[in-house]
Amino acid sequence: MQTSRLIQLGLAIFAMLFGAGNVVYPLCLGRDAGSMVMFAVIGFIITGVVVPLIGLVSAALFNGDYKKFLGMAGRWPGMIIAFICMLLLGPLGATPRCITLAHGAVHWHLPTISLFVFSLITAVLIFFSTIRRSMVVELMGKVFGPIKLVLLFIIITLGLLATAAPLTTVLTGSTAFARGFADGYLTLDLIGTIFFSALIIRSIRTSMKPEERDDQAAIAWYGLKAGVIGGSLLGLVYVGFSFAAAKHGIALEFVDKTELLSALAEMVLGARASILANITTTIACLSTAIALTAVFAEYMASELFGGRIKYIHALVVTVVMNLAMTNLGFSGLAHVMEPLVVVCYPALIVLSLANAAHVFWRFNYIKEVVIGTLLINLVVTGMKHAPEIKTMLAALLG
Repeated sequence: MQTSRLIQLGLAIFAMLFGAGNVVYPLCLGRDAGSMVMFAVIGFIITGVVVPLIGLVSAALFNGDYKKFLGMAGRWPGMIIAFICMLLLGPLGATPRCITLAHGAVHWHLPTISLFVFSLITAVLIFFSTIRRSMVVELMGKVFGPIKLVLLFIIITLGLLATAAPLTTVLTGSTAFARGFADGYLTLDLIGTIFFSALIIRSIRTSMKPEERDDQAAIAWYGLKAGVIGGSLLGLVYVGFSFAAAKHGIALEFVDKTELLSALAEMVLGARASILANITTTIACLSTAIALTAVFAEYMASELFGGRIKYIHALVVTVVMNLAMTNLGFSGLAHVMEPLVVVCYPALIVLSLANAAHVFWRFNYIKEVVIGTLLINLVVTGMKHAPEIKTMLAALLG
């Protein structure tokens, strides 16, 4: 495969994964971490870059078949994990989150456009961008990826060069690391790489010679190379965002998290240049929403309905669901998403590692370690939030 094609695939992976959470969380993290930003960034990169790359490679070893990949934890646990993950990626979480943040960017300059009107326009755009599944990776790699990358690095570079003052923080090195580690979960990129792997592998196959397209080892190797390119770009943007926000911490202290990128761009480039930041945010969010919509629609058609409905019909339902959930707003969606992420993510990390160990070293205790991780995490999470649970139960019981 040509180097230019690998770079295009890497850009596609970057564009697919880099959406709303990838803009908001590293900026918030850098602002809040202040002088401890280095520790925070290390934690964020572990869960926001390294872990998703492990997931991509592990899923590629299963030919991008997420059903088989998740089914290694057992038939029913695999189905449940798949359903929760798809809801988080699709209409229950990441997709409407992307649309909501894109609206915030547009609303900065067009305050008269309501969230409902914007989401309706976006629904039409997403529908026509995903009506042909084969178009998704090409759009990500050739169009959205390069544009997004150039705009982001302009803002980051000028933000780092500008003179500013960091915010005084109460975080220690260890607490900053823990904050970054936890925030990396919320990008949902591990889930994204597992479910996007089928799109990437499909595109890899079309770029290979006909006689090589059944060579699983070659496909996995190309997937790893493309993943390293995409992951490296993600890491560079995370580091740049976090350090730029840390440097301007005092000025950004009271800025709403959905407006941090616009505020940062306005500080370093001037008032007019905030248009550049908001174009960047909009492109980042909508390109990811396009990819997520295609994945969820395919899951609905092939898995939930077992092929009894066509992809085009599943796509219509998915777009309508996105439209409805978008109107909860960014904060409302976060309340829905975060409990599911906290419970499921550790089990998904263990599953990725265990599946890779199974392929390379014939590790055969996948179900036990995944279910054990899930149960332990449920207990720990329940103990941590015991007061809130008691309050909620008391209210329900009168």
